[in-house]
Amino acid sequence: MRTPVVRALAFDHRTRAFGLARSLVALAELTVLVFTSDTDLFPVVPNGPEGPRCDGLRALSLWCASSSPGSQTVFRLVTTAVLLIAASGYRPRWTCIPHWYATFSLAAVMHVPNGGENVARFLTLLLIPLCLADDRAWHWRRAATPLPAWWRGSAHITHLVIRLQVVLVYGQAVWIKLAEHEWRNGSAMHHVMQDAYFGVTADLLPLLEWSILSSAITWGTILLETAIVVCVCGNPGLRRIALGLAVVLHGGIVLALGLVSFGLVMISLVAAASCGRPAHSDAPGAPAARCTTP
Repeated sequence: MRTPVVRALAFDHRTRAFGLARSLVALAELTVLVFTSDTDLFPVVPNGPEGPRCDGLRALSLWCASSSPGSQTVFRLVTTAVLLIAASGYRPRWTCIPHWYATFSLAAVMHVPNGGENVARFLTLLLIPLCLADDRAWHWRRAATPLPAWWRGSAHITHLVIRLQVVLVYGQAVWIKLAEHEWRNGSAMHHVMQDAYFGVTADLLPLLEWSILSSAITWGTILLETAIVVCVCGNPGLRRIALGLAVVLHGGIVLALGLVSFGLVMISLVAAASCGRPAHSDAPGAPAARCTTP
């Protein structure tokens, strides 16, 4: 059995799941920028500022750099360009910090950010150590050179933190649901899907009259979230299963409720948690077989 030190030295995060995580979280924020007007991004709220929120640490946001006419258009274009480059997978080492800053800047100044924006800014921050260790020109290409031992260790620790983040996010979601009577009796999704803003289309409403289907969707959501928590704590094979479950869960939410950016961010979070793999003994720079312990 490998010791924690040996597992860290054998760790390599540069897989397709890593590229998928970076691209999806960038695309999620792009959908917000492309399909949301300035009026909807920064709506007029009671006792709130007109335009971006720039109080406190929010003043560090790109969107707070200027209040001159037309500045928001410039910031939107700059942010869009950064997100497009990050989504393309070009030079992870050089684009990761601009990617995080663009994500942080948008989430910080929005008047009503959803959970996806908050997860996205923390995920892009946690991806920075992984990206700094990645010298590839594109994050879709197979790694041609081994990770130095120092980068392997720091990448492994960061990856563990991302996995812990998944456990906390989904574990808390399950705990909160089980504390609510509507989730325990199986009627929660029946009410959610009839919401005037997030509910399903009129064509699907008749299906909600089937109590068995409503209960199945409600408890299915809880079971999928629980399974993601369990699988993300396991080996690489189980973590890939967690990614598949996240695609099923959030893909269904996107189709039913239209929460596109939130769904993409959550899939990207689980993808980042599933990206690690042990280096094979015949791979360049892999630890020698003698380092393993029985």
